Amino acid sequence: MGKWCIGKIEFASKEDYKAGCRDLKRIQTLVAGVELDDYREAAELDEMLKKQPFLFESDLGRAFRGYLKDKADGIRHPRGNFPEECLTVGKAAKKKKVAAPKATSREKDGRAAMRAGRMKLRERDIGREKGKEEKVYGQAVSGARGGSYSQRLDLWEEEEEDGEDYREASTTGSRKDGRRKKKKKRVLKPLCILAGFALILFSLYKIFSYDILSYISERKMEELASCILTQIKPEVSEAHRIADLIASGMYTEEEAIGIAKREQEEKQEESVTEDGILYRYSVLYGRNPEMAGWIQLEGTVINYPVMLTPEDEEYYLKKGFDRKYDINGIPFMDARCSVREPTTNFLIYGHNMKNGSMFSALLSYEQEEFYREHKTIRFDTVYERGEYEIVGVFRTQVPYETDQEAYRYYSFIDTQDKEEYNAYIRYVKEQSFYETGIEAEYGTQLLTLSTCDRSIEAGRFVVVARKK
Repeated sequence: MGKWCIGKIEFASKEDYKAGCRDLKRIQTLVAGVELDDYREAAELDEMLKKQPFLFESDLGRAFRGYLKDKADGIRHPRGNFPEECLTVGKAAKKKKVAAPKATSREKDGRAAMRAGRMKLRERDIGREKGKEEKVYGQAVSGARGGSYSQRLDLWEEEEEDGEDYREASTTGSRKDGRRKKKKKRVLKPLCILAGFALILFSLYKIFSYDILSYISERKMEELASCILTQIKPEVSEAHRIADLIASGMYTEEEAIGIAKREQEEKQEESVTEDGILYRYSVLYGRNPEMAGWIQLEGTVINYPVMLTPEDEEYYLKKGFDRKYDINGIPFMDARCSVREPTTNFLIYGHNMKNGSMFSALLSYEQEEFYREHKTIRFDTVYERGEYEIVGVFRTQVPYETDQEAYRYYSFIDTQDKEEYNAYIRYVKEQSFYETGIEAEYGTQLLTLSTCDRSIEAGRFVVVARKK
């Protein structure tokens, strides 16, 4: 049997085993009060589980589904490998008390004789001690007969105290135990107080450290945004340039307009470095060449660099632009993407942070009103600028590896197949919360933004857009 197993079901890793344990708790909760041998009750439970296809996470859950299906069909001994004994785990078994055998008359007589012997020995010891005390007391009294009344009274008081000491001697052991317990209580009480105080301090640290680290991360992002370079606008407007050309007498009005437009377009073209990097991102790219581009959604906090590390896709999951620990991480591309030779789909992942940073704002797209005010997303690669119109917005779950029929939106990165491209667009449209009216034809560059959605188990919130 493997290291990680429940009954006859083995698990490949500790994580799979933990998922199996979670499924086991769910199963035990579901079957509580249900008579599975009654096919009608089993069928009712089976129908309910059909409406919850993502309830179980592991092979144990799937084996239970098969077991339950057989029970619903009236099969008393299901054919699967589900460990039926797991259904009773955790239920306290009522232990029957076994009556002690009755003692015989001979044994009773022997025990009575032993008790009588012990009593005689105890009485003998007490008599000896009492005789000694009387002897000492008689000597003391006779010596004090000629003394005063006060001296005899002191002697009686001393005798009475001795008597109390003698009576207390029989309870010495129990008093020692009591003192030990009191000592333990005195030690444990301050320890408990210290432990509670330490727990409070740790909780405060976790709360305030999260806020502090989030604040530091936001300031870093603002500093990065300030490093984006902007080109200087031309000093002479297009209208003034046309007027100057006409005034020179060398060009007609039509020729002057054409020349002015060409000059204006040349000035407004994005300049690039020798490596082909856009001038505006040249400083940031120089600081970290793993930068793939910059994403921005007007009116929200989304205004971040996007990283690409093909060797380690999740490198920036908990790291900042400077490659140091950052609680917010930084948006990053799927390792299969490329911006130098653009893949069909740019798939970008980002955290859904509780402080509202990173891709948390994407969840607002569930409301159509928010979409109407934010129809366009700006995503520039370090080589080319781009604006994207939203095709669809949807919520989904990451399917199990064994679920081969489930569509995996994150598997679509690059294709030369028109039908595969169109199938992805159809899927996005079918899953979308609302119709955006934007279509995408084969060959159009796509942008997919993905973040976690805690409203469902293993949930993902996805926004898909096409390049204008």
